[in-house]
Amino acid sequence: MGEIIIEIIFKYVIAGIWIGLNSIYDWIKGLIFGIPKIEVEKKRLEKKWLYKKVISKEKLENGIEVGTNGTVMEVIDKKTVFAEFYDKNGEFIEVENELMFKVKISNLKLEK
Repeated sequence: MGEIIIEIIFKYVIAGIWIGLNSIYDWIKGLIFGIPKIEVEKKRLEKKWLYKKVISKEKLENGIEVGTNGTVMEVIDKKTVFAEFYDKNGEFIEVENELMFKVKISNLKLEK
């Protein structure tokens, strides 16, 4: 029982400290080198979303169904990405000759 608690503390506390230190580093880098906060935020979002496998959480405007698998190909801003989606056979879904779709991040879930 004690080993499990130690393992949980080690995983989550150490990971939280690491994430906090990275955030402080990015903030200081922005102050010292004059990198705009928008660029720092975009880089953070790219680390989290870019080229990651995602699943649609709700039916998208272009007709892509809930639970469709895809990949984020480009981060536009903090609310929007370009993503491509695949059918059950792994083939690209094409709608009106488009392979990449503009999607709100709130409509996507990272696949584990």
